[in-house]
Amino acid sequence: MKKIISMIVIPLLLTGCSDNTELGDRAIIQAAAIDFNRGEYQVSALLFSSGGGGGDTIDASQDNVIKVSGSGKTLAEAIDNISLIDGKEIYMSETKLLILGGGFSDISALPALNTLYYDMRCSLNMPVCFSKDSELLTDLHFKEGITAAEKPLSMIEYAYDSGAYPKAVLLDVLADNSGGRATLIPAFEETTNGYGMTDDEEGRTAVLSGSCYMIDGRLSAPFDSQMTTGLMLLSGLTDKIMLNFTVEGDSYNEYTCEAYNIKVELLPDKEDMVKVSARFRERNGAALSEEQCDYALAALTELVRGAMSIM
Repeated sequence: MKKIISMIVIPLLLTGCSDNTELGDRAIIQAAAIDFNRGEYQVSALLFSSGGGGGDTIDASQDNVIKVSGSGKTLAEAIDNISLIDGKEIYMSETKLLILGGGFSDISALPALNTLYYDMRCSLNMPVCFSKDSELLTDLHFKEGITAAEKPLSMIEYAYDSGAYPKAVLLDVLADNSGGRATLIPAFEETTNGYGMTDDEEGRTAVLSGSCYMIDGRLSAPFDSQMTTGLMLLSGLTDKIMLNFTVEGDSYNEYTCEAYNIKVELLPDKEDMVKVSARFRERNGAALSEEQCDYALAALTELVRGAMSIM
């Protein structure tokens, strides 16, 4: 009897119970950009399709990496309208990066995010970022990485580890919304100093440029890099940053140090409103002088105070 049960269970484990679509019949989306303009959702996606075909080829050496797009009154309709010559089924469970466009400053992105999670089965660990031009990251072909989303993802991870920019995943956005909290998400913008980074002849590429808040599903106005760092410190998202400061009488020389063990204490009943403490060291690990530490702390406090104006 045990042998018979095993023979039944093993095929179920191998085939699954909810989706019998063969891998070769799926168009696997690596990165997806969604936006809302003129009353319609717009989707731009980079996908892997083993049979190739359809869309605009991103990498001429890999015919199975293509860009496809679609639009519709709902996000589900926009995804259904993605034109694929090979007719493969769209598969988003392995999507590595979601880019939200500027249109979501006027309309909530929550219905679209719920569609991605509940209907398209996107992972709750899928990173979310912002670009005013939602197609920026799907138009570019980064030379580094074996998947279309690998380079932008590594940029986010590196910046987050250094305390410069936030990192947010789909779970953060949905959980924060349920709790009535804002989510700080990283923002990209176009630049033209990327010779060698992409295959664009003019050096067109994308860089992290700051952040924006998602509040009740809507995106705030973007914040620059300095404001982003201040918001991360004020929100407790990081306790270390690379800090630039100048010393009085030596304004022509800007110093860079690592500020770590940063603690921010709000003092609503005090005139200064905030107390900041930290330790400082040079990039090579050497200690700063007492005078340099004083100026570094002043610069760090000013950074936090600047962010308080929008909290």
